[in-house]
Amino acid sequence: MFGRNVRRASGAVVLSAGLVLASAAGALAHECFNPNRSAAGNAAAGSHSQAWFTLEVADAVQGDVENGVLTPEQAECVLAAYEETGAPSSFTLKVKGSNGQGGVVASNNPHDAKAGDGRGIDEVFAAYGEEILGSYEACGASPF
Repeated sequence: MFGRNVRRASGAVVLSAGLVLASAAGALAHECFNPNRSAAGNAAAGSHSQAWFTLEVADAVQGDVENGVLTPEQAECVLAAYEETGAPSSFTLKVKGSNGQGGVVASNNPHDAKAGDGRGIDEVFAAYGEEILGSYEACGASPF
């Protein structure tokens, strides 16, 4: 029973994060990730830390299907278009412990150009917004 509850809770977290990633609120929330951390580092942070959460892009798109934002056919198209961009298939996001205006560090950063420069902590939409939104648009869909 405990395992089933954990799976349900994990599913809810994935779905919630997916909805945030693919929503206008998500674009404003400044999802922060470390573009320089290794795959092993992301796996450890996403699995063993309450401050980081690993979001699989495929899970976020599936959440859009389950919530009626996309049809299954559109989801396949979006994933294929996104994969063609070469953008990451997952992001390990900072979800806890940010100190800043509105709970995010990015609000205090006066250097917007550095939000997606591949160094330090970046924001998902600053770094890969064109790829994410372009994938939806290429398939006649909207993430908002």
